[in-house]
Amino acid sequence: MKNLIIASTRPDAGKTTVGLAIALLNENTFNYLKPFGDRPIYKKKRLIDYDAKLFKNILNLEEDYEKFCIGFDHSKIKYAYDEKTIQGKIKDRIDEMRKTKDSVIIETGDEWSVGSSINLDPVSLYRYTDSEIIIVATGNRTSMVDDLHTVSKYFQAQNIPVKGVVLNKVESVEDIENFAVDEIESLGMEVIGIIPEIKDLSLTRVSFINDMLFGKVVAGESGLNNLVENVFVGAMSAEEIVRNPHYQKRRKLVITGGDRSDVVLASLDEETSGVILTNDIIPPSNIISRADRAGIPLISVPLDTYEAARRIERMDKITTIEDDFKIERIKEDITPRIKIDFE
Repeated sequence: MKNLIIASTRPDAGKTTVGLAIALLNENTFNYLKPFGDRPIYKKKRLIDYDAKLFKNILNLEEDYEKFCIGFDHSKIKYAYDEKTIQGKIKDRIDEMRKTKDSVIIETGDEWSVGSSINLDPVSLYRYTDSEIIIVATGNRTSMVDDLHTVSKYFQAQNIPVKGVVLNKVESVEDIENFAVDEIESLGMEVIGIIPEIKDLSLTRVSFINDMLFGKVVAGESGLNNLVENVFVGAMSAEEIVRNPHYQKRRKLVITGGDRSDVVLASLDEETSGVILTNDIIPPSNIISRADRAGIPLISVPLDTYEAARRIERMDKITTIEDDFKIERIKEDITPRIKIDFE
C-alpha cells in the first residue's frame, strides 16, 4: 500500500484534520510523518510538533517525537541538508515507520508550495517516496475551483497525478456538489470528500494559545483547558468594555496590558476563558488570587497588545490530544465523508 502525501491549497485548510480522519478509517494502517515541523512547542526540553503529538497519541505510535519531523527552522534545514541528504532521511524514516504500520501519512507545509526550496514540498516528496497525493482545498466555491485549476496545471506540468481532492469547511455541501464537483473532476482530480464547516473544530484551548505565545501562566492554571471561541482586545476603560456587545460573548479570551488592573479585574467573570497580559507586566496579588479562585488563566507575554492580538488571530485552529470532543466529531462527521481506495 502506498503512502499518502497530504497537501493543501491554502493555510489552515485542515490538512491535519483530513489526515486524522483518513487514519481513523483504519487505526492500524497508518503511521505519520511531518518533515517540516511548523507548530513547534517545547516539552521537557524537547522541541516537538503539536500535530505529531496528536497523531502519536491517537494512533498509539511507537516512535519518539523526534522521529516525526526532519526540522523546524526553514533556514537551518536549507543550509544543513542538501537534496540527497533530505531524500535519505525521508526514506530512512519511512522505511522504519513501515516496519510497524502498512503506510505513512506525510503532511506537508501550510500550502502546496511551502518547502520547495528545502525539498520538502509535495512534488519533491512524491519523487522520492512511494506515495500518492491528496489535496485539501478550502474557501468559497469560486476560490476553491480557481485554486485547484492552478494546482492541476502545476502537477500536470510535473507529470505527477493527484489521487484525490477533499473540499473542506464548505458553506453548502449541496451547492458544491451541484456546481463545483464536475468542473474539478474535469481537471483529472477525483473529489473524494466534501466536508461542511464544523464550528466545534474552530475552538481553541487556552493551553494551546499559551504554548504558541511561549507565555508564562501567573494565575488560574486549573483553567488552561478552557475553550476559546471569541477574542476581545481590552484597549478601552473597564466601564466601556463591559458595555461592549463583543465583550458579552461567551468563551472569550481577553487581551490587555498587564498594567490595566481595572480591565483584568472586570474580565474575571464566568464568560471569560483566559486573559493575556501583555508587555510582561503582572497585576497586583489580589487580582492574581481572584483569578486563581475563578480558574481563569492569566498569561503574561513579552509582546505588546497589538502583536499578541495579531499572532492569536493568525493561529491555526488545530486539534490537540486534549480535544476529545473534536476527535469524536472527526470520527463521526468527517471520516464517513471521505471515500478513498487504499488498494
